[in-house]
Amino acid sequence: MKNPNLAARLEQQLTDYRINGKPLPGLPSNAETTALVAQMVDSVARIKFVKTIATRDISPRRLDPKDIMFDPLRAAIHNIRSGNEDEAFWLVFLFVHCGKHLRKGYGLLRMVYGAFNDQFIWTWDRFSANPNHFSLWLHQHLDEIKAQRRNFPFGNHRKYESLAHLDTTLASYAEWVGPNRSHRTLIDAAKAEAGTDPKELFDYLYYSMDAVHRFGRTGKFDFLTMVGKMGLADIEPPSAYMIHGTGPVDGARLLFSGAKENESLSKKKLDQLAIDLDKVLGVGMQVIEDSLCNWQKSPTRYLAFRG
Repeated sequence: MKNPNLAARLEQQLTDYRINGKPLPGLPSNAETTALVAQMVDSVARIKFVKTIATRDISPRRLDPKDIMFDPLRAAIHNIRSGNEDEAFWLVFLFVHCGKHLRKGYGLLRMVYGAFNDQFIWTWDRFSANPNHFSLWLHQHLDEIKAQRRNFPFGNHRKYESLAHLDTTLASYAEWVGPNRSHRTLIDAAKAEAGTDPKELFDYLYYSMDAVHRFGRTGKFDFLTMVGKMGLADIEPPSAYMIHGTGPVDGARLLFSGAKENESLSKKKLDQLAIDLDKVLGVGMQVIEDSLCNWQKSPTRYLAFRG
């Protein structure tokens, strides 16, 4: 297993953990504990990966959406280094909304950001200046894009999304950012309302993103946690937002009650139990959320989940 020291610590902490004097119901044997720990270690590694690539040189090919080597996160890091935070935020949003497909990679994101077959890029400056231009462009090309639809699938977290709604979602994101099109102004305004505590600021931004069309709990959580990991804002999730969840809720119900189908614990209670658990484990709520979601799909045998 990767990071054996972390794995050993987490396994011992989960084994010793008690709720009302009893062990965690969802971990009746070593198999469940080992599988959950493996998911947690994976999640920690994914967070560290983003911080690691931020220290490395970035090839120009990673910046060009016309190139198969394009990588939106590395492109975002490049823009942060270049002082273009707005483009970095925009790339992170497109990364979360489009996702990365297991087979087609960033095919959809490259098509959108790279303007399909046209010789320009939908940068933040170009898009936010007039989102209606993007809508007109998209629908002018939609039949041709749909003819190649298998090359442009959404990632797993967004697999039920439709290309027909893409312009509406992106336009609502620009509206959320605000009329001056500045993400820094957005963050500063949020600080004026919520303060600078990273968890309270995250929570404020999370609920403000209700304004983004077709962007639910997973989208908001993934976007804001990536903004935090990128260093674009000093924010971190105060909870796993179970009240709006499905996959993490199933994992929490399994862990804290012993059965995914057991609804004796409310989502609010599950959220608090997850927060209490992290006070002991100290891995952060993003790891708790991510690992519970993946673990509940295969609770007795570790399976790597991507996308």
